[in-house]
Amino acid sequence: MNQIVIHMRKVILLAGLLAALTASVKSAETELDTDLMQTIEDTNKSLSSNIALKDAKAATSDSKDLTDMFDKVETYFVHKGGADDAVDLARKSKDLTLEIVKDVNENNFDSASNSASALSRNCRTCHTFYKKE
Repeated sequence: MNQIVIHMRKVILLAGLLAALTASVKSAETELDTDLMQTIEDTNKSLSSNIALKDAKAATSDSKDLTDMFDKVETYFVHKGGADDAVDLARKSKDLTLEIVKDVNENNFDSASNSASALSRNCRTCHTFYKKE
């Protein structure tokens, strides 16, 4: 009987630890999402500036970083479900960042600037529907 009580205590303790860990992970996901969005906003501003300065190396680096970040955003909204517009906007944003890399490599900063403006509009559109204050 004593063995059963000890075993039950271990099971209850393990279940409690698992529940606490799950809550902690969910909280970290929300914080990561907020941090990621702030990083995207900062990198997007840097990208626009670097395109205006015709700094191809920095603009390319920003674009590639944004491509990776928008991939994470897309993955987040795919797993979240019910956010098809956000998934579509994340994909369009990735496509725009790849277009910017191509334009910058061709020294076509006017086209890159137009794509960067479209990218900013995509961000604003998504925030209109999904950003939480």
